[in-house]
Amino acid sequence: MIERCHFAILSYMKKKKSQHNPFYVGSEFRILGIGKQEAIKYFFGGNATIAIIVIGLIIGFLIYHSANFFPQYRSSLELYRKSGQEFVDYSAEQLAAQEQLKSLSTHARAYEIQERLGALYNIASVHSDFKAQVLKKISSERKHYKRAKSRYDNLKSEENPNTDDLKSAQKYYEKVREALKAAAQTAVDALDYGDLSNRLWATDEKYLASIRNSIVENLLSGEKTAFLKAIEAEEQHMTEQIDSLGFISNLVKANQGFSEAIPPLKGYVTSLREIASQSKAQAVNYVTAKARKDALEDKLAITTNKEDQERTRLEMKRILDVEPDYAKLNKPLYNSLDKHQEITTAVTEKNKAAFALLPDASEFRSKISRRKIDEIQEIKETIDELLSAKRKQMESWDHSTSYPLTQAVIGFFFGTKWITNSSWQDIYGIVPLLAGSVACAIIAILIAIPFSVGGAIYVNRLATSTEQHIIKPFIEFIGAIPSIVLAFFGVVVLGTLIQEYSQSPWLSWIPGFPVEGRLTILNAGLLLALMSVPTIFTLCEDALNNVPKAYKEASLALGATKLQTVTKVILPSCGSGIIAAILLGFGRIIGETMVVLLVMGGRIAIPQSFTDPAHSMTGILAQEIGEVDEGSLHWGALFMVGLVLFVIALSLNYISQRILKKFTQHG
Repeated sequence: MIERCHFAILSYMKKKKSQHNPFYVGSEFRILGIGKQEAIKYFFGGNATIAIIVIGLIIGFLIYHSANFFPQYRSSLELYRKSGQEFVDYSAEQLAAQEQLKSLSTHARAYEIQERLGALYNIASVHSDFKAQVLKKISSERKHYKRAKSRYDNLKSEENPNTDDLKSAQKYYEKVREALKAAAQTAVDALDYGDLSNRLWATDEKYLASIRNSIVENLLSGEKTAFLKAIEAEEQHMTEQIDSLGFISNLVKANQGFSEAIPPLKGYVTSLREIASQSKAQAVNYVTAKARKDALEDKLAITTNKEDQERTRLEMKRILDVEPDYAKLNKPLYNSLDKHQEITTAVTEKNKAAFALLPDASEFRSKISRRKIDEIQEIKETIDELLSAKRKQMESWDHSTSYPLTQAVIGFFFGTKWITNSSWQDIYGIVPLLAGSVACAIIAILIAIPFSVGGAIYVNRLATSTEQHIIKPFIEFIGAIPSIVLAFFGVVVLGTLIQEYSQSPWLSWIPGFPVEGRLTILNAGLLLALMSVPTIFTLCEDALNNVPKAYKEASLALGATKLQTVTKVILPSCGSGIIAAILLGFGRIIGETMVVLLVMGGRIAIPQSFTDPAHSMTGILAQEIGEVDEGSLHWGALFMVGLVLFVIALSLNYISQRILKKFTQHG
C-alpha cells in the first residue's frame, strides 16, 4: 500500500514537472487540433511559403505588364517605317553628326579662352554670387532704402512740393542710404572666396577689394559700376587677342566650315519631316479608327437589343478606316534622293576643308579643349563612312517591308537610344541605361572592396578590442544613413569637390579630368561605394567567423605571425564567403535608386568616360513610371526594364548563394 502511494505521488510530480516543459505535448492546450509545436512550425513554414508566393507574384506582375511590350513595339516601329519616318531619320543622323562637329569646335574655343583669361573670366560670376549673398543679409535695410527713395523721388517730381517735407524726406533718404551702405559694406567685408557657391569661381586676390567696393556701389546706384565695365572691356580685348592666335583663328574657320554645312542639310531634313509627320498622322488615324471599329464589332456580337445593334451599325458606318496609300505618301521621299546626294557632296567638301584647318590638340592649354579636338578627330575618321552608310540605307529603303518581332526585340536589348514622349517616334534601347548602371556599379565595387574587405579583416583578426568597439559601430552606422541624404551630399558637396580638385595640374593624367560638371558617374560611384561598405563588411566578418579557430591556433603554433596566418590560412579558407559578400554588395549597388537618380546627371547616352553624366535602369524607372499611362507602350518598356533589373539582381543573388553554399559545405 505504501509503495502504491509512493508511486502515485512520484507520477503526479513527474506530470507537473513535464507541464512546465515547453516541449511537453501530453495534455497541452490545442485549437482545432493544433498544439504549440505545430503552431510554431506552421508559423515559420508559412512565412517561408509567403516569401515564395510574394516572389512569384512579383515575377508574375512584371511579366504580365511587360508581356505585350514587344508586339506593341513592333507595331509602333512598323508604323514608323510605313510613314517614312525611318527614311527621314537616316538623314537626321547625318545632321546630328554635323551638329556635333560644330558643337565640339565651339566648346574647344570657349574652354581655351576660359583657360587663357584665367582669373579675369570668373570676376563677373564672383560679383554676382557675392551680391546675391549680401542681398540676403541686408534685406531689411534695402526695404527701408527703397521706401525712402521712392518717397523722396515722388516729392521731387511734384510741381510745387512742400519745402519742409522735401527736406525731411531728403534727410531721411540720406540717413537710410548711409545705413544701407554701412550694412552692405559690413556684409561684403565678411565674404571671402570660400563663401562662393561654386569654389571654381575663386579668382585672384588682387580683385577681391575691387569686387567688394563694386558690389556696394552697385547696390546703391542700381547701375553697372565702372569696375565691371572695365573688366568687361579688358575681357573683350583679351578675347580678341586670343582669337587672333593662329591655331584659334584656324579653329574658328573650321567651326565656320562645319556650321555652313548644316543649313542645307537641316532644311532637307525639316522638309522631309513635314511630309513624314503628315503621313504618320494619317497612319495613326487609320489605326485608331480600325481599333474603334473592331471594338464595335465585338460589341455588336454580344448585343441582343435590336435598337442597340442598329445604333452600333450606324456608328460603325461613320468610322473611316481606309488604309492610307503609303506608296503615294512616301513618293516625295523617294524623289528626294538626288537632292540629298547634292547636299551630302557639298557637306563632304566643306568638312574636308574644315578638317584641313583643324589645329592639333597639343597647341591648346586647356585639357578640356584638347579632349574636344580629339573627339573631332575621332569623328573625322568615321563621318565619311556614316554619310555613305546612311546614304545606302536611304537608297535601299522600302516602306512596304514588314518589321519582324525579332528586330524589335534586338532593338530593345541592343539599342543605343532611349527616346520617350516624343512627338516624332518613341525608341526604346536599354544599352545606355545598362551601361550607366554597370559603369557606376563597377566604380563603386572597385572602391568598396578594399575598404570593406580590408576593414573586415583588420577588425576581425588584427585590431584590438578597443579598436573593434570604435570602428565597427561607425561602419555599421553608414548603413543607417538614408540614401536621399547621401544624394544631397553628393550634389552639393562631393560633386563640387571633385570638379574643383580635378582642375589641379597634378591630377591631369587621370582620364576624364578635369571634370566639366558636378553630376557624374564618378560622383555616384563614390556614394554607392560608401553605401555598400556596411553590407560587404558584415558579410565578410561572418565568413571570417566561420573559419574554425583550430586553423588559427595551428598556424600560430607553427610559428606563423598574425599577418601570415591571415593571408596564408584564414583568407584561403573563407575566400568563397568573401566573394559571395562582394557579389551581394554588387547587387545592393546595382539596385540603388535615389543616389543614381540625383547624382549621375540623367543623360541617356553610352558614357565615354567615368566622369561623364549618365542614366541608370533604376533611375529611369523612378523618373518616368509616374508619368505614363497604364498599358501604354512606354508603360510596357519600363516594366521590361524592371524585369531585366530583377533578373540581374536575382542572378547575382543566386550566384552568391551558390558560392556561400559551397563554402559552407567545404567548411
